[in-house]
Amino acid sequence: MTSAHDKDYPLFCPFSGNVMRMDAANGTAYSEASGHSVALRDLVDTVKITQVSDMEEVGRRFNLEPLVKRKERLDEENALSSRTRAVVDEACPKCGERGLEFYLLQLRSADEGQTVFYECRKCGHKYSQNN
Repeated sequence: MTSAHDKDYPLFCPFSGNVMRMDAANGTAYSEASGHSVALRDLVDTVKITQVSDMEEVGRRFNLEPLVKRKERLDEENALSSRTRAVVDEACPKCGERGLEFYLLQLRSADEGQTVFYECRKCGHKYSQNN
């Protein structure tokens, strides 16, 4: 019998490469493929490797947006949305003020035009137009 301390990875069979099965009743770890076995008492000093992840880690790994956003994330998005918008020299249909802020979003399929969102800086009237 080979001691587990002689091998770098005692939970893997050094002959077959298979994961060793634990047999607590007999006090051994053994390989079904090769028949090699190691006493469980020799595995006492084996290093245990664990990986801990949380929802933030999963979100980063798979590029997912959370359904409920943290306050820091909301602050970042509000800072981005408070940027100065482009201005077009058109009159507001509600108050007549010239100089409407606007921005574009692609809401329909890619082969159709973008939707233009307008907002009056004076009265706050908002409307959209499909192009």
